[in-house]
Amino acid sequence: MLPPDQRLFEWDLRSAGYRNGVAKGLWGEAEADALPDGAAWPNAYLWMAAAPRTGAPDRYYVALNLSGYRNVPPTGPFWDPLKKQTLELSKWPKGKPNSRFALVFRTNGFSFAGRAFYHPYDRSPLSDHPTWPTEQPHLVWTSAHTIVNYLEEFQSLLSSGDYVGV
Repeated sequence: MLPPDQRLFEWDLRSAGYRNGVAKGLWGEAEADALPDGAAWPNAYLWMAAAPRTGAPDRYYVALNLSGYRNVPPTGPFWDPLKKQTLELSKWPKGKPNSRFALVFRTNGFSFAGRAFYHPYDRSPLSDHPTWPTEQPHLVWTSAHTIVNYLEEFQSLLSSGDYVGV
């Protein structure tokens, strides 16, 4: 029998919201050849579409730790599906200076840089920012959130005008 967090995640992958995003080409599960050997729960590998930019990929992969899923926020970095490892920082998507995009996908200046996104949906930086729940309650992960909320949030940034490429 699957653990409760994995059952919830798999349930959410069957939801209309998730399947709608897949059908629109906004996100999906990483292909089997993009996964590391021995990939297993609580790790999940997904991709999100990105706006076309010269020299940049049309999608970015993420490697998420979903331990405690829905009660505990996901965490994880961008993923290199060819090398089957965390994406090199130089290949992370870049944003316009001082934009929300540049802040969320920053690769320096916080303790989890390059290992997580600087966002209240990610458990790693959230642990360093106890005031985020009161300062940004609309952006803090709760047990009512699903992987669809996560993908919508970050995929919308990758499709925004603040995304400039690699």
